[in-house]
Amino acid sequence: MHDLDSALEVIRARDDTAAKHAHALWHVMRSTAAHPTKVTRYDVQQMVWSTLPQAHHSPGGQGAFADLHQTCESFAELLDLLGHAEYAAVCRGRTTHAILDAAADEERYRDLVAAAWRASGVWPPDTPLMTWADQGGPIETALHAAAGRLLEEALEAGTLPADGGEALRVGLVMRLLTSPENEGDETWFVRLLDERLDEWTTAGGSQTRRELMVRLRPDIRRAPDSDGAQLPALTYLLGQCRGAGARLTGSGYLPTTLVGELVELMPTCAEMGGAGRSESQWPPVKLLRDLAGDFGLTVRDGARLRLTDQGNALVDDADSLLMTVGERVVSLDQAALGVVQEVVLAALLLEERMAPHRVFEKVAHVLEEEGHPEFEDDLGPNRAADAGAWFLRRLRVLDAVDADWTARRVGLTPAGRAIARWSLRARVLFRHRPGDLVSL
Repeated sequence: MHDLDSALEVIRARDDTAAKHAHALWHVMRSTAAHPTKVTRYDVQQMVWSTLPQAHHSPGGQGAFADLHQTCESFAELLDLLGHAEYAAVCRGRTTHAILDAAADEERYRDLVAAAWRASGVWPPDTPLMTWADQGGPIETALHAAAGRLLEEALEAGTLPADGGEALRVGLVMRLLTSPENEGDETWFVRLLDERLDEWTTAGGSQTRRELMVRLRPDIRRAPDSDGAQLPALTYLLGQCRGAGARLTGSGYLPTTLVGELVELMPTCAEMGGAGRSESQWPPVKLLRDLAGDFGLTVRDGARLRLTDQGNALVDDADSLLMTVGERVVSLDQAALGVVQEVVLAALLLEERMAPHRVFEKVAHVLEEEGHPEFEDDLGPNRAADAGAWFLRRLRVLDAVDADWTARRVGLTPAGRAIARWSLRARVLFRHRPGDLVSL
């Protein structure tokens, strides 16, 4: 077995350029290594599946290497000489060759890389606390690598199966996130949260949005407290879907008795002043049912509406139900809809009551500052108002917003304040829904 210098000399005797490339790849890999001294599968795969092909095909590094396969083989030779035959085999494997061949085809490349990482067993899974970003900050990048190392060690020790064992994988990552950092009393999760908050408060380029989010940062950093708040109508609907579920009518509607009971519970129905007990006559009831399905709490099963496994777990847990609703009522991407929802919630959290048109003005102003193209024409303010009103209706149906129409003001209920905080926290911590299959 060689040390680094003697291994490079062996390669240099054959090809000076190959030695330079191998040394460069080694240096880059070690500078971001998952372990301070040990080479890991995560490090090697990150190098030959991501760093090397992306550097070669990036605008600034177009054609950095005469031949990607030759460069990868030089790196494999160095690993072999250093006693890492198993990792050298990764570089020479069919999977790596296919990834390098596809590096110029972005869609195929991403698909191959995603499949390869999942098959390797050392790609850290998402957790209920957070989902990984495609390009995280320094703390998140280091944690992702450390989690990959933990998974590899568990595979080598035989405590983690090569296939399956998803709950064990999530548990290992959770244990890392909730462990204390090296210096100080905070956990690594809190360190990552602070890094995400730094990014979140400055994202988008809108000074108006930044002022809102900076004021809310302390609230979002703390896990929200529900203070005993509940969602009466949604909870009642879920309760009626226990067991075999609520029997639907021949047309697929909720039974009229249940519709009447929900109408009595929902303030937004009282404002309508309508009559009848058919779900088709009460749009808020239909929207409530749709939201329960969108949140993954209910599912239609033939002629019945029944609870999902998650619905069963949450029907008697008011705090967790608020958290779940908060996390699922908002979009998680940075497109215009997500920004609209974020600004609506922030504005209502910062003032006890507001005129809806003032909320929509803030939304339009933020969208204009950020330059969302779909809101740049003369219809911008109207479209902002339409999107904001659509979101407020959903919150109103959930009993998250109450209204004083005499004074033309709306405000968050206690449950709404908890939902708003969970929603904004989700915007910080989740890049996609946990469990969604995403490209890497």
